[in-house]
Order: sequence, then C-alpha cells, then structure tokens
Amino acid sequence: MSNQLLCSDLKKGDILLKVNDGGAVNKLIATGQKIFENNKNSPIVHAGIMYDNNQMIEADGTGVSIHELLTDNYKYGYIVFRCKDNDIASGAAEFAKILWDFHKNNKKLKYTVWGAFTSLFKSQKEQPKTEDLENRVEKILTNKKEKVFCSQLVVFVYQFAAEQKAEYVRTKLKAPDIFKTVDKNVSPSYLAYMLVNNKALFEEAGYLMAGAR
Repeated sequence: MSNQLLCSDLKKGDILLKVNDGGAVNKLIATGQKIFENNKNSPIVHAGIMYDNNQMIEADGTGVSIHELLTDNYKYGYIVFRCKDNDIASGAAEFAKILWDFHKNNKKLKYTVWGAFTSLFKSQKEQPKTEDLENRVEKILTNKKEKVFCSQLVVFVYQFAAEQKAEYVRTKLKAPDIFKTVDKNVSPSYLAYMLVNNKALFEEAGYLMAGAR
C-alpha cells in the first residue's frame, strides 16, 4: 500500500501527478482523458517535477513556473513517482530549472492549451530522437519561442537528461528507454500509465495529501 509523504520525504527529480481536485478545469481535463484515451488514469490531470523537496517546476497558464508545495500548491493532492536512476532524476530537475530561468527572463516558454488538448488524439508510436531533442534545446537557449504543457515538460526534461547521461557517461539508457514516445504526445493520464508500467526505472514513492505537507 502506498505511503503518505511529507515535503521532507521528497527528492530532486520526483514526478508529481496531480489528482483531480473537483474544480471546473480539472473536471474538464479528466473527462476529456476518459473519453478520448479510455484509461484508468484519467483522474490524473496535471504533472510537475520537483527541483528540491518544496519547489515544483511545472507548465501552467503562465508558462514554465516554480511553485512551492508548502504555500502555493498546498491545497492540491499528488501521487509521487521516483526515478531509480539518481543521475537522470537530478539532471532532469536541473534542466527544468534552466528552462524556468529562461522563461522568467524572456517569457518564451508559454503554455499551450491546444498542445495539451491534441495530445489526447495522438499516437504514441512516434519515437524520440536525439537530434530532435538537441535542436529544440538549442532553439530554446537562443531565445526562440517554444510552447509546452505540463506532462510534456516532464517527459522532455527526463528524455533530455537521459540523452545527456548517455553521451557523457556512455550509458546505454537513452530517451526512448525513459518514455517510449515523443513528449508532445503525452497527456497527464498517459504519463501516469507510462510511469506505472516502467517498473525498471520508476517506482511509486507515495502520495501527498491535499493540505498536509
């Protein structure tokens, strides 16, 4: 049985999946996922990645942002998944922080409602490629516009971190081994599905209760 966690239990790179809180937007997302994806994870409506044990980096209406679990996101509940590769988890968190820094300075990493919506209809057969990830990172770092949604951001930073480790440490683990589809095709519910079914790399660490930190 899953354990209730506090912020002090969280680690860098932990993936937080927000559970439908009953609000209008959350209900709409959950309903869309249930209708178009038909999987049991439809109540998962949002995702983010922990930079430390309090600050969560996420893509929301303001773009790539940081919110504190002890204050900003105190009223939300989350299921917490943890990557078993500490280097990739840490690398993903650091890269997410870099993206946040860039958006804070130039507002070029905005949220895409359309991208989030169309992820419900896309095939997950398209595989991530190293050159595509590198080209997008170069585009971002040269202040070009790039739109992202919540679960897409999580998949993107993890896949890029895996590619970086493979290049510099010469490991065999690469982007498709982390999440076997391109980030733009991953809704929150499908991210939950992939995390549950990739037991070699991810484990459910527990859950954060709404209002309990």
